[in-house]
Amino acid sequence: MFEVSDVDDQVETKSFLEKMKLKITGVIGYLLPLVASMPPMFAWGGLMTVPFAVYLLMMLFNLVESPPIPNLLDPITLFATFIQLVAIAFLVWSIIHLRKKKSDGLVSSGPYRVVRHPQYLALIILTLLMAYQSIWILQHTFGIGWLSIEQTKVLWIGMLVAYAVIAKVEEMHLSNLFDSEWSEYRNRVGFLIPFLKHRLPLLEMLSGIIIPYAFLDILLYLTA
Repeated sequence: MFEVSDVDDQVETKSFLEKMKLKITGVIGYLLPLVASMPPMFAWGGLMTVPFAVYLLMMLFNLVESPPIPNLLDPITLFATFIQLVAIAFLVWSIIHLRKKKSDGLVSSGPYRVVRHPQYLALIILTLLMAYQSIWILQHTFGIGWLSIEQTKVLWIGMLVAYAVIAKVEEMHLSNLFDSEWSEYRNRVGFLIPFLKHRLPLLEMLSGIIIPYAFLDILLYLTA
């Protein structure tokens, strides 16, 4: 049988854990509005820009000697350029829409009807094409960047993982803030991939990493 002191210890432990949970979510709730209020197109914009800033910096230093002049009429090049422009437009739309609507409560309209994190989706698409172009140059020139093909892929995957984790941290705060409204929105809209929803957070995060990587491999296969 449990003694009274054992029961008291269990109650105190549970109380301590509850207090820690409230403190953690409170800190997240304080920081996220500051982060979300800063446009992610600026490298100094906050936590959400860090993975993209690191990736962009690494790519800028991954230079090669005498890179080839791309064929601007090549269908793959034309398609990649068009998608990049669409991603930039989607990113700008997401930023403007969030700044206009966030004072009204949970933002679930506009680009937020497509995915729960449209800004991250736009950055993933942009960096996917940057990774593809960088790897293509490494494959088709004698110049060697200081990052190998495998290292370039690992760098990009690291950025994907970072955004998946940051997005889930944001959702912890949103769940506490909007409760049932957030649950309904989460069940209706995909995490990082449009139309793709999972009840398990881990599967959502994995899909946001594996599917973009699969698209990169497909592009590289088509232009090998």
